[in-house]
Amino acid sequence: MVKKGLLKAKVYQIVMYIRISREDDDVSINSKKIESNSITNQRNLLYEFIHKQFAGGQEGFDKYEITEKCDDGYSGKKFKRPGFMEMMEMAENNLVDCIIVKDFSRLGRDYVETGNYIEQVFPKLGIRFISVNDHYDSSKNINRAAGLDVAFKNVIYDFYSRDTSKKLRNVRRKMAERGEFASANAPYGYMKSRQDKHKLVINPDTAPVVRQIFELRLAGMSGLKITEMLNAQCIPSPAQYAINTKTGMDWRKVNEITGWDNSKVIAILKDERYTGVMVSLKRTLKGVYGKDTKVDKKDWLRVEGTHEAIVPPEMFKKVQNIMLNFEKSSYKINRYNPFICGLCGRKLSKCSNKTFYYCRYGSVNPEADCYKARYETDILQGIVLEELKLHLKEFTEFQKIYDAMPLNNVSVQDNIPIYENTLEKLSFSKTSMYEQYKNGKLTKEEYLDQKKAVSEQIKQYEEMVRSAKLEQMQNDKEHNKIKKFRDLVYKYQNIQELTKEVQEAFIDKVIVYSKERLKIIWKFEDIFDLIYKNKNNNSQRI
Repeated sequence: MVKKGLLKAKVYQIVMYIRISREDDDVSINSKKIESNSITNQRNLLYEFIHKQFAGGQEGFDKYEITEKCDDGYSGKKFKRPGFMEMMEMAENNLVDCIIVKDFSRLGRDYVETGNYIEQVFPKLGIRFISVNDHYDSSKNINRAAGLDVAFKNVIYDFYSRDTSKKLRNVRRKMAERGEFASANAPYGYMKSRQDKHKLVINPDTAPVVRQIFELRLAGMSGLKITEMLNAQCIPSPAQYAINTKTGMDWRKVNEITGWDNSKVIAILKDERYTGVMVSLKRTLKGVYGKDTKVDKKDWLRVEGTHEAIVPPEMFKKVQNIMLNFEKSSYKINRYNPFICGLCGRKLSKCSNKTFYYCRYGSVNPEADCYKARYETDILQGIVLEELKLHLKEFTEFQKIYDAMPLNNVSVQDNIPIYENTLEKLSFSKTSMYEQYKNGKLTKEEYLDQKKAVSEQIKQYEEMVRSAKLEQMQNDKEHNKIKKFRDLVYKYQNIQELTKEVQEAFIDKVIVYSKERLKIIWKFEDIFDLIYKNKNNNSQRI
């Protein structure tokens, strides 16, 4: 086998891996934030180390090439990160000699998996690993257990994180009780005061837009119509405004041009902070690394008069009543909707007169692939209805064959007690053989031979019992599902219209790519597969 190092002796391939967590990525917004883990600082540190360490051929090679892999905004708890996976793909393709990181935590926060990469994966691939701040170099620290270093550092980090988390929770609650603003980004319509970053002041650029949204809703305009009007007037959405002004948003997660959508308009209309009331602690983390979860509304902290209102409280209450009445009036309506835009992945909606489906996102965003895409309701539902009718007809034919099949299941049920009875007899004979051996009726060789033969039979019958019970469970499960489907077929055997009730009963998703191309995902895909499998088997017999 040719060694990896001999293949790449001319040019030494170095990958410097940089990672930063989401909570550390707003360095440019908050000037007081420590920048030791910033992308720029990591890059500068690693470049300086490489040029100092590898310059002048002191490592035994004349040339080296540097490749940078970066994961901006990814947690170290998981290893499914784009930059990391690209680096590992290079490593597996024999394109890496050395991996360099700022410290162990940049590679990963899961010390078990991180230690595995350092002590097992990288050595196996013939890759040198260097952690600059930890003074670790796998080529020089052969007898040093990196996994222990990683584990110890992460235990300390975990203890520090838990202690800090408790203190931060207490600080945030005290701030909330005082009515201080504690989030990174000010709500659209406001900005942080330059004198006190925990106080909101009106943003003269965006506050009029918020006020206009409330006035239009109070005048009877729907959220969708407001959205269309804002986009038509080319008013920057909150995300677009943040991109334009470089203020307080995670602009990596939005397109270069992003418009208003209905959900953002509704969120603004429901936000009580626009009345001068500070509402805090609406979400919480379950533990240090727990999931971000919503807090019940009754447990929110509300402090009145903390900042200037954009809309009067009376206007806000009227708008909430309008929205509440709308929600109540539509509460009993079956809103099941399996139709999905295949171009953007969002739900399709029906127009007001129900004549066509369209994508709300595409209707207000000229840059979207689904811009102004619409599909006639009769044609779209007609295609799905005809497919469903075909399946129901085929099931009716299949049922005649299936009704004769339960005998197979009965034979399985009958075999189980037979196998178990045989097992009991074999176990008894095994005990009996031992007694015969003890009494001198069987020699040791005879006993061992018979014992081996019976043990093999016991093992065989135990497997037969297990397989039979598994088959019985599968048959029962399949039979129950077919029975449930049969009841639906009887109920809708004369179906003539694709009602909401029918859609909910049979359809999981209808993904629409164009007027000519759509994909239907049924709730009973396995039964349809069984029908076609049986149909193909019958065709082969003929």
